[in-house]
Amino acid sequence: MNLFFRFLRIFLPAFFTKNRTGLMDVHTIRSAVWIGDQDPLGHMTNSRYSSFTDLGTMNYMGRTGALMTYRKRGWSPIIQHESITFYRMMKFPQKFELTTQLVGWQDCYICFRHRFHSKGKLIAESRMVARLMGRRRQKVTTQMALEAMGLDLESPELSQRYLDAIADLQARDAEREAENT
Repeated sequence: MNLFFRFLRIFLPAFFTKNRTGLMDVHTIRSAVWIGDQDPLGHMTNSRYSSFTDLGTMNYMGRTGALMTYRKRGWSPIIQHESITFYRMMKFPQKFELTTQLVGWQDCYICFRHRFHSKGKLIAESRMVARLMGRRRQKVTTQMALEAMGLDLESPELSQRYLDAIADLQARDAEREAENT
């Protein structure tokens, strides 16, 4: 992981906290652009945004208790789709906040929104679709995940962008399955 020290600073307190947060809560991490985050053009490189969304997801899973619950069952979160829209650029030593929020789920797909804010302005937004994978590629549905956490929730309505991403993932799964038969 290219953000190892930031990972430790964010994840360890999230994982070991006694105060768990709700699945639908907005989770925030604060950071700044470091010199090593920049590309030759002097702004934060595009790939660093994805690295930060990984940190946001781990922070979310640690604070909600989901990671510990899922790991006990041998389930691992796998990011299957991420789309980032950039509105502005960030430069060293600019401070920013990353908010992570679960926006809904469908079948085995879990949908997150990550937003980067700096100086009160939206810098970038990520739409992420993940799923849980069990041992030996076992399919883990969102219903199984919620039951493991002792929750009975209905998904909020997903926007068309998320539904399109899920439909694309399902079509690719069907294509791969057809190739293997």
